[in-house]
Amino acid sequence: MKKKKKDSVVTVDMYHKYAEIDEMYSSKVREVKLDIPSNLRMLCAILDIKVEKLLNDFMWMLSYSHHNSATTKQRKTAKKYILSCKYGQPVYTKKQINQMFDELKADRKIRKTIDGMDHEDMKLFWKSNHMYMQHWFRRWFNKRDRAKGDISTLNEY
Repeated sequence: MKKKKKDSVVTVDMYHKYAEIDEMYSSKVREVKLDIPSNLRMLCAILDIKVEKLLNDFMWMLSYSHHNSATTKQRKTAKKYILSCKYGQPVYTKKQINQMFDELKADRKIRKTIDGMDHEDMKLFWKSNHMYMQHWFRRWFNKRDRAKGDISTLNEY
């Protein structure tokens, strides 16, 4: 009698490259040399806040990062500042820029739901999140009038 060959199942994770966020899309530590206006320096000294802390807090608030505990009001104020300065306009409409912020806000809310996830679900969540954020950037980047420009320009920012 012939022995039956036992079938084996091999699981292949086709999304393994998304386990860690691509370096191009990750947060970066950058040294920036700035000319700090004297009035800002004096104001910061009076308020006892370092210029670096002020700028750092603003960046994290504006990005809707899950690493920052800014209030909803603070985040809205940061967003209003960007809109009032017309950054990104007229390339994007005010409505589109608001949509970008709404999508970042939604991503932040989703990240708050991971408490209690088991290890395997957590791995799947982060892969999905990293895939989405890369898609999110490419989608908005390619809406600009640059005929599907080179996304590696992100490395310059």
